[in-house]
Amino acid sequence: MSDAGILSRAAEVVGRFPSRRLLVVGDIMLDEYVFGTVGRISPEAPVPVVAVTRETKIPGGAANVAFNLRGLGTGVEMAGLLGDDAQGRFVARMLKGKRVGTEAVVVDPDRPTTVKTRVIAHSQQVVRVDREQKAPPSRKASDTLLRKALNALDGVDGVVFSDYRKGALNGELVREVTAAANRKGIFVAVDPKRSDFSFYRGCTVITPNKGEAQAALGGRELETDLDVWEAGKELLRAGRSKAVLITRGEDGMTLVERGKGACFHVPAFARQVFDVTGAGDTVIGTLAACLAAGATMREAAVLANVAASVVVGEVGTVPITAEKLLRAADQRNLERESAGGKRTCG
Repeated sequence: MSDAGILSRAAEVVGRFPSRRLLVVGDIMLDEYVFGTVGRISPEAPVPVVAVTRETKIPGGAANVAFNLRGLGTGVEMAGLLGDDAQGRFVARMLKGKRVGTEAVVVDPDRPTTVKTRVIAHSQQVVRVDREQKAPPSRKASDTLLRKALNALDGVDGVVFSDYRKGALNGELVREVTAAANRKGIFVAVDPKRSDFSFYRGCTVITPNKGEAQAALGGRELETDLDVWEAGKELLRAGRSKAVLITRGEDGMTLVERGKGACFHVPAFARQVFDVTGAGDTVIGTLAACLAAGATMREAAVLANVAASVVVGEVGTVPITAEKLLRAADQRNLERESAGGKRTCG
C-alpha cells in the first residue's frame, strides 16, 4: 500500500485513540527553555550574550512521550523515577494536570530529578546544561518501580520503553515487563539509547535513529537504503523483535519487519526543520498510539513520520496533537496520492 492509501485511513486510526491506553516506562525529565536574543559577543570570552525574553518548563524524556500520547487523545499510565525536589514536584503536577496516571511514578529521595536546560536565540540552540545523576538508583527504588510497572500493565493496550539511560530502566525491569506484556498479548515499543539491542530482547518494535543504529553495529556507516535494510535485519536478530524502525532525519524512515521480503521506506516530509528536540518521543508515541488503535506496522510508521514532520518545524519540545496529525496527514495525502510515496529497499 502506498503512502496515499495509508494516509487515507488516518482519520479512522486516530478516531480510535480515545479508547486506547498506553503504559510509558522510562526516564522522566524536566525540560527548561530559556529564549532570548543575541546582539553582541561577551568581552569575557568568545561566546554570545543572550538577552533573555522568556522561559518555559515542560516535562521531558519519557514524560514527553506521555504528553504526546495525551495530545493524540489516548489514555496514559506513567512509570518512572522522580527526585524529591521542586523539579520533581513540578513534573508530577504537570503530569496530573494532563490526566496522566502517576500511580507507578516512584519518588526517590536519593536522586535528583534530571533537568535539561536549553538556551535558544533566534530559533537556534546556543547551549544545553544538564543536571543529572547517572548512577543506578537504589535497590529499593528499582524494586518499587518494577512492582508498580507490572501492576500498571492491567488495562493497557501497549507498552512504551523510553530509555534515556538515566537509571530508570535496568535489565530486570525490561525483561519482566516485556515478558508480562507478551503473556498478555500486548505490544512493547522501545526508543533505545543502548548499543546492545539484546537489552530489549523480546520487544515488538525498536525505533533507533541512524546514529543509534550505527552505534549498535559497531560504528558501521549506513549510507544507502540497502545498508539500512541490512542493518535493520541485523538489529532484528539482536533484539529478537518483530520490527525495527530506523529514523534517518532528512532521509525519512526505514521499517524492517521480520518475515517481510523487503524493507519499507517512508520519505521525509518536513518543509523546514527548526528543532529536532523531542522528535524521537513523538515518533515512538505516535507509533504506539497507532499500533494500539489497530494500525499495521507500516501504517503506524507512516503516521509517525507525519507526526515527526510537524514537531521538528517548531522550536522546543512540542508534543503532537490529533488535530495537527490529521491536518498534516491530509496535506501529505494530497501531495502523494498520485505519486505513491513508498519505496522498498530490496
